[in-house]
Amino acid sequence: MRNCGSELAAAEPTRVLVVEDDEASRRAVVQCLREDGCIVFEAPDGLAGLDLAGRERIDLIVLDLMLPKLDGEHVLEKLRRTSAVAVIVVSAKREEDDRVTALELGADDYLTKPFTVRELRARMRAVLRRVEGEVTSAILVGDVMIDLDAKTASRGGTRIPLTPMEFDLLVLLARHRGKLVSREQIELAIHAGAEPQVSNVVDVLVLRLRKKLGQELITTRRGHGFIIDA
Repeated sequence: MRNCGSELAAAEPTRVLVVEDDEASRRAVVQCLREDGCIVFEAPDGLAGLDLAGRERIDLIVLDLMLPKLDGEHVLEKLRRTSAVAVIVVSAKREEDDRVTALELGADDYLTKPFTVRELRARMRAVLRRVEGEVTSAILVGDVMIDLDAKTASRGGTRIPLTPMEFDLLVLLARHRGKLVSREQIELAIHAGAEPQVSNVVDVLVLRLRKKLGQELITTRRGHGFIIDA
């Protein structure tokens, strides 16, 4: 399991987005999480938080409910249309209805203010352990849904026919989302270690996937490889 620092130890640092309009509260949480080894992004309002969540690879979001420009409930509602990222809602709202609403909108946990960073860390560990421990049968990349069991892909609810090699490449890049995958890694994976019969097979497959699923889906980093940033 990926987590932060020594207390939340792991091979890769957790990438956390803190969306909180109270600057003192936000900075306190951000500083403590960075000291734990997390990579932390911060946003002072709902629109900025939603924008960061869409542009950066985030593992967990700490989301206040009472935000300017776009409140936390609407941020969560919009977020869940395209992302399964872990979300811990933090709020001064203590009523059961508020907690139930947030959980029904897709929050993974609800933490009432005031809280200690120690408690937040514990909640983060629990949420990440639960999320990463689940058996993943589907991967969501932007508006592309990849069904691993059915070996199908759909965009905006419309199924897109893919060849077995196209599907394998899509899954490989999606599972490494946010990371470069070299041409050699791709060739090894899609040919199961055998020598490729066509020298430009990777380029052909990437071209086909872009035509079927959108030109913006896969980015080419010349001399390095390919990446899905969505």
